[in-house]
Amino acid sequence: MKFYRLNLLWIFMFFMICGCFGHSPQIGGDDHDKINAKIIAVMPVENKNPDGNTSRLFRKRLLDELFFKGYPKLSLETIDKKMDSLKIDGDNKNATATAPQKLNDLEGADAALYCTLTEDSKSKILYTPITISARCELRSAQTGEVLWHAQSESTERNFDFTKGLEKASHDNLEIVIDEVVSNILKTLPDGPNLRG
Repeated sequence: MKFYRLNLLWIFMFFMICGCFGHSPQIGGDDHDKINAKIIAVMPVENKNPDGNTSRLFRKRLLDELFFKGYPKLSLETIDKKMDSLKIDGDNKNATATAPQKLNDLEGADAALYCTLTEDSKSKILYTPITISARCELRSAQTGEVLWHAQSESTERNFDFTKGLEKASHDNLEIVIDEVVSNILKTLPDGPNLRG
């Protein structure tokens, strides 16, 4: 009887280990070799909620995290000026409608990062939950092909009444954005400054 239990335990452990390896992080089915971008332009973040502050904070965090992953910083102001020059007759197109090929001459950017953000921060009776979900795509500036994509969602609940809900909600927003950005970019291969 002991022999069967021991075999059953080994079989169970084997399947657990196989299951863990079977669910390793993916980058949308693309190979790491396909992502050979050296300079990434972080495009304005499309937000399904009209709050522009969240989009700006999210975009800034993306730029900072890309820098720490070994990608050179391409100024957001430079990208925005280029975007403004692409608008025809005051047509206010969003960033996702701008083809990455139009950014090809933007200080050597060979890829563009497009993100869509959804934010929910409806107050409940005793707390204010903040949920941020985002989906990002890295597109080639030469071909427009999607090289990599990832998505993430995070929620933070605030029960602290001593600081006031408004300040605590702002602090929680930064925590949630940091978590979402970190989860999204962890599957992106290191940039040229860390590749060696």
